[in-house]
Amino acid sequence: MSIQNLEHSYLKFTSVPIVVLTYDLKAKHLLVTYANAAFTDALGWQACEVPHGMFEGLFDEHLSKETLAENLFFGTEDWQSRHKRVELQCLDGTKLQASATLDRIADAPSQNPQWFVTFSSGFEAVKDGRDTPEHCSYERLLSALNSYPDPIVIYGADLRLVSWNQGYASSVTDDPDELVFGMHLRDVLYLAVGNGRYPEAIGREDDWVNGILSKETLDQPHQDVELDGDIHHRLLRSRSANGDYVVVRLNSTELVRQKRTAEAAKARLESALNAYPSPFVIYDSDDCLVVWNQAYQRSMANADMMLEVGMHRTEVARSAINAGKIVNAVGQEDEWNSDEHQSEDVAKPVQDIETEGDIHHRLLRSRSSNGDLVIVRLDITELVRQKRSVEQYAQRLEDANQAITHMAFHDDLTCLGNRRYLKKRLTEFNLKRNIEGGEITVLHIDLDRFKQINDTMGHATGDAVLVDVANRICGTVEPNDVVARIGGDEFVVLIYTPFVNDRAEKLAETLIEDLSHPAQIGGKVCRFGASVGMAQTPLVEVSQLLTNSDVALYKAKRRGRGQLGVFSNADLEAVRHNKRLADDILRGIEQAEFVPFYQPQIDARSGALVGLETLARWRHPSGEILSPSSFLPVASDLQVTAKIDKIIFEKAILECSRLFRGRASCPSLSFNASTNRIGDGDILQLRRHVDLYPGQIAFELLETTFLEEQDDVFMRELNELRNIGIEIEVDDFGSGRASVIALQKVNPDRLKIDRRIVAATQAGDSGLRLLRSIVEIGHTLEIGVTAEGVETEQQSKDLAALGCDRLQGFFIGKPVPFSDLTNTYWANSLGSNRQLVGGTPNEIT
Repeated sequence: MSIQNLEHSYLKFTSVPIVVLTYDLKAKHLLVTYANAAFTDALGWQACEVPHGMFEGLFDEHLSKETLAENLFFGTEDWQSRHKRVELQCLDGTKLQASATLDRIADAPSQNPQWFVTFSSGFEAVKDGRDTPEHCSYERLLSALNSYPDPIVIYGADLRLVSWNQGYASSVTDDPDELVFGMHLRDVLYLAVGNGRYPEAIGREDDWVNGILSKETLDQPHQDVELDGDIHHRLLRSRSANGDYVVVRLNSTELVRQKRTAEAAKARLESALNAYPSPFVIYDSDDCLVVWNQAYQRSMANADMMLEVGMHRTEVARSAINAGKIVNAVGQEDEWNSDEHQSEDVAKPVQDIETEGDIHHRLLRSRSSNGDLVIVRLDITELVRQKRSVEQYAQRLEDANQAITHMAFHDDLTCLGNRRYLKKRLTEFNLKRNIEGGEITVLHIDLDRFKQINDTMGHATGDAVLVDVANRICGTVEPNDVVARIGGDEFVVLIYTPFVNDRAEKLAETLIEDLSHPAQIGGKVCRFGASVGMAQTPLVEVSQLLTNSDVALYKAKRRGRGQLGVFSNADLEAVRHNKRLADDILRGIEQAEFVPFYQPQIDARSGALVGLETLARWRHPSGEILSPSSFLPVASDLQVTAKIDKIIFEKAILECSRLFRGRASCPSLSFNASTNRIGDGDILQLRRHVDLYPGQIAFELLETTFLEEQDDVFMRELNELRNIGIEIEVDDFGSGRASVIALQKVNPDRLKIDRRIVAATQAGDSGLRLLRSIVEIGHTLEIGVTAEGVETEQQSKDLAALGCDRLQGFFIGKPVPFSDLTNTYWANSLGSNRQLVGGTPNEIT
């Protein structure tokens, strides 16, 4: 084909730079007789302008022009096709590097041999101080390919080498220079075999190379190859849009070994599943069979039928149904084989099946995250039989359970509802009120003089009176009213009225009148009466009815027996006052308005200051200093007494630690502690504060407190306090009912005699004898004794003579704030009047 024909059919349209070289035998140099548009666009030269010597570098430089001419003229085989790396000069002086492929034009005149020279399309700029973006991109691409450890190669559509990385070069030859741009894949394969890269090809090189070059092999997207040493590779082949043939070779050794390990694990799993006695199966997300054990095979198929991977779940189920494996389906095969039934069954996570002989199984179905359906069949025969027995037994217990429920909501003695029953019915009334309207009234009834009946006539008579009272109340109220006994001699009547009226008040007056009549019990006349407290909606919230009726009852009793107390706006204001006080207390805690006051304790003989009792005071924003009596009841209802105790404790420790730091002896600090404070469990924080104060710290417990809480938990808490250095004192001793045995069990470090008993010293010998006995108990148990409430000098002398080792009271000193404590001191001797006198902090003993 002539160059003109090639030009019109190919050369002028291709993007590959191509020139035609003609050797001028007379001038003995190369001429460019043709250059296509791709070449002139890239270099700028027209065919007639290209310098004569530009392409002589395509041939070996050591050849003389005569030898070159001879080789070109005679067209020896070595020169039929050559691949060279050449440097080209553009019209503007820029130098480019490119790979060139020379092909001899067979039908050219023998006197002027011609060659096609095809250049790679990716010219590279020669570094002469300027780097083009194309060159940088090419270099970065080569760098990226070479940084990839596995082989990557690109062949052109004609299977000639275009680009490769170092990994590919190493996989073919030990000398990377042996790879040349434009080499055919066949030559590369022979080169690799010659370098020992494919031992399996040795001795059958042609067959092996032809097999690789076959269309079947080249079209395979991937191919796994095993090499010596248990090394595995995967070849990934693909064609680019321009027809380039791209091959990436991955080292798949680790993946192959992991697959081998996984297959071994799968084999062990299948072995374990077959050892499992119950049927087990896994279907994939398309409900096709994946894994099953032998028990499942036996449960779903006869011996002549084998389950196979890929069988659909419905196919397996229908085979089992037709084989009679599912007893529940016998006689209902058509229904069980239907698509509807199969869909319903697979949607059930749990399904119980009964088989012959009273045998029962449970199917457990679940879908894993990847959609697999897992089915396990469990033998639950024994469980079903046990359940049947339990149900039969439960039926027998039903009547007993109803009786127990009745007992849980009713009083054993009177058969009236109890407090739980009352709350339940109140909830029902409230629901009815919310829907239909109306009002709810609570009558809180408390018997007068009932204690005397119990004390003088015995508890049996008292119980009979309570039954009689219950009957009288029930005989007076209407059927829809609720009557309950909530404890002791307290009864409650719950009334619902569709509208506001005076029925509840009239009923209360009737009950007071009726219950004022004596009862004849065992031939004895029992006289008693009743007081009633009444609270009604809408004045009172439903949740507060019981509480406020109790408030009204207390008001009735204050006015005398046999009275009706009605919760009113005034009572409501008292409740609101307490609510405001509660909010104020909570705010006072947040704002740290509770502060410690200090009352001195002196040695009864020397008069020296030996202790300070820390007392809580509320420094109210109004300017008042409030004592506990004004806030303690509400604080107790709020259950914040422990918080207040903690605030007083921590403030007093910090204040007194600074005041007494560095002194040879420090007065002990004692604190009133509630039961909540004892059991708050914050021992570590307590220890940190105890360690701050150089003197002794004591917690004072009310006598009634430690008697009521004498269980193992309380004793353990007391021991924890002792372990961190806190002494235990019993406050107001003699005001309760403490036994000597209880005192020994608690084993306090000190007793504080109640101020009312101290005041009895002025009553004569009887008072002194009582004091002496208490002091002797303390001495016998080796417990220190403090007398509080000392108000006269004579009391202080008498108490010292009786053996009290510490004295406390207004005669000794009143409670003062810390600011006054730092500006005063107490006299050291008994000869002084023990009055609080002026001084400086350094004078405090």
